[in-house]
Amino acid sequence: APPIRLDADPENQRAFGYANFGSPYEGPPGCLHGGWVAASFDEVLGFVNSLTGNPGMTARLTVNYRKPTPLYTDLRFEAFIDRVEGRKTFTHCHLYAGDVLTAEGEGLFVSVDGEKFLEWIRKRRGATD
Repeated sequence: APPIRLDADPENQRAFGYANFGSPYEGPPGCLHGGWVAASFDEVLGFVNSLTGNPGMTARLTVNYRKPTPLYTDLRFEAFIDRVEGRKTFTHCHLYAGDVLTAEGEGLFVSVDGEKFLEWIRKRRGATD
């Protein structure tokens, strides 16, 4: 997982992430690789999704890159729940370098019944019990 510290505001179904990426995460010179931006959004949006009490798996992740995200800079992620429709949770996140919006992300998460999920894991592992 990306090196992000996560904080929750469960009452308002919001989450905040804080990170400072160094050279191992570089894409364009001096900038965070877009793949790490996407991975970070998946992590932060998945965390805020869990605040609904019905955590789910990522069904869709959309990233809009607004400006290059600098390395060696304190970054802030602000995520929130847009809405919940049955098993679907729609989330949104902003990524800031200081006051500059560098990217936005939207995620759709689908909750999975715990027993069905365990059954799927057992089948993947070849277990029969």
